[in-house]
Amino acid sequence: MQRYFQFLVFFIVILYCSYAYQFFFYSGITGIKPLYWYLITACLALSVVLVDQNSAKAPRYFIIWLWVFLCYSIFNFLYSSQSAVAQQALIQNIQSIVLLLSFLVIFQQGGVRNVKLAILIVVLFAVPMNFIDFISPMWSKVPGRASGIYMNPNTSGKILVFAMVASITVVPSKFRTLYCMFVGAGVLVTFSRTSWLIWALALTVLAGSGYIAFKRKSVSLVFVGLLSCLVIYSLITGGALGLISDSPVGQYLKPSTLARLGGADITVDSSVAGRTVVALKSLDVFQQYPWFGAGLGYTREWDYNISPHNMYLMMAAEGGMLGLALFISLLVILWRNTDNIGRLLVVLFAVRSISSHNMLDQATTLVMLVLIVLSYTNVKAHSAHIKKELSGNVSNDLVS
Repeated sequence: MQRYFQFLVFFIVILYCSYAYQFFFYSGITGIKPLYWYLITACLALSVVLVDQNSAKAPRYFIIWLWVFLCYSIFNFLYSSQSAVAQQALIQNIQSIVLLLSFLVIFQQGGVRNVKLAILIVVLFAVPMNFIDFISPMWSKVPGRASGIYMNPNTSGKILVFAMVASITVVPSKFRTLYCMFVGAGVLVTFSRTSWLIWALALTVLAGSGYIAFKRKSVSLVFVGLLSCLVIYSLITGGALGLISDSPVGQYLKPSTLARLGGADITVDSSVAGRTVVALKSLDVFQQYPWFGAGLGYTREWDYNISPHNMYLMMAAEGGMLGLALFISLLVILWRNTDNIGRLLVVLFAVRSISSHNMLDQATTLVMLVLIVLSYTNVKAHSAHIKKELSGNVSNDLVS
């Protein structure tokens, strides 16, 4: 039975973290819609509960937050236009809640370590796919920017960084630096500026926490810190433009890619300009409806053809102070109830939320949220087991 649970974990993690469930459908390989995979996952989780009723246990704080999120979604929908778009937004939130509970049940039985090993397998597959897509474009929707089978370069970069951090503890210590550089190369060819930033941030924190180390921790921290600063400086000043253009990969760059490396022009390219407009609009809506927002799905119905690309602004515009407080409360309770790697994932989640409004409806980020929750409970269970063994040994010594 244990092997069944382990297989189930590998299947679920690889299916969602590789985006295979979306890639196969949108590429026409299969006719199974993502929604059907969600239903299959829920049924698999239900089968686990039927086999072992103890698998339904979950941290109380997390269940309470999910319940509040469900109530908020229903209330916010009733407060909205109740259009087809708002209905879809409500369904999406319910799907996320069901997936979070399903992942929680399955991962508890399959083991946190197996979740991390499955994520490692995804990384070892996804990075080469990015290289292939960059050299010989096959799947990316944006010329000159690799995405692998994620199809979206920003999604690819984000997932690779999150997966790198989540799997770092199952990589042998002597290979961790090389592993992070390997992932960094895969993130580089996505030309996702936020992904570059969170990769540099993750690398610095991992070095400072001792997960990546040379002979001396201070040396590794200084080296990685300088490398991270160089990445950020090159991005802001445009120094990366000449460096990458003159490198062997320069021949594969496209106008859209070059614009992202253009230094001062970074503030006026079409991507930033468009996001600035909707960001200002979101703030304006928040000022008009400060307490409960304009309603669920509002940012998908307005006159602009893009959403805020910012979780904080989206929650503020659609849910007002209530929605914004709910999202921030999730970050706080996750931070307070996880281990060091979990906390780094929370930080990356918070930073990435500045440039994405899909952090609570993408299956891969939901996998990471559940891993954050289970990392702490796994540590607590291990500590309790050790204490129990020590207590038993002490008692035996007294008896003898």
